[in-house]
Amino acid sequence: MASRHRVTLALLLGLACAACYKPNIQSGGLLCPDAGACPEGFFCAGDGHCREKMGEACKPDAARPVPLCTPEPGDDCDPICQSRCQCGGCTLVGSTFQCMPAGSKKRGDICNLENDDCEPGNVCFRDCGNKIGRCYRICGKGGVLNHAICEGGQRCGVTLTDRGGVATEYSLCEPPLEACNPLVDSGDCHDAALGCYLTPGGSPVCDCRGSMPPGDLCGPYNSCVPGYRCVEIFGEASCYKACRRNASDCTAPSTCTMLAGDSTFGYCP
Repeated sequence: MASRHRVTLALLLGLACAACYKPNIQSGGLLCPDAGACPEGFFCAGDGHCREKMGEACKPDAARPVPLCTPEPGDDCDPICQSRCQCGGCTLVGSTFQCMPAGSKKRGDICNLENDDCEPGNVCFRDCGNKIGRCYRICGKGGVLNHAICEGGQRCGVTLTDRGGVATEYSLCEPPLEACNPLVDSGDCHDAALGCYLTPGGSPVCDCRGSMPPGDLCGPYNSCVPGYRCVEIFGEASCYKACRRNASDCTAPSTCTMLAGDSTFGYCP
């Protein structure tokens, strides 16, 4: 009997030790044992590594994003293709990408900079001089830019900076096209930091509000105040009032002058 009690006590002590087994390891830094049992607070992910649990939001049967493309090989999560996360999405936390509960905000939406709530494939990016956070689609890494990922013909080429403002090796899509009114300061873009502008191709987009007044020299397409567009004439770019083709938006005798590749909007010379 004494022998049986000793065996039982040993088993109980072993179970107690297993329950308190919580070494100081990094998420993904330990291979799963053959039995698949990871330390407390970790789970055996699909890549065979012990990854940190995300509370009740991360359970083995929780929703996870369908991979958006073929990821690069490796153990860490891939933020472009959204892979190797047992659940949740792969997003930027500080200066590294980690698996976190997935948000629902769409590309271009205002988001929470302190608790990224963008949907998988996007990241909450400090925009407009750190005035707001907006969801931007991740589309490139290490100078390899995948423009096909960006919907609406937008380009991949905005540099992603981490929470400390340091540039990362990842690139983002330009802001998505919007059904906003580029002819006036309409407030269509749902935040005071944004204005409706016409891209070089003549499509409306919500982008950071410019400050250059009518007639002044300008640079990027959104450098003028809303309602105006930056137009280059004879090598010099200035702010001109935006207008619609075959409409009376310009002060007579001026008429709306079209730009190459733009059949809907123009400028008042």
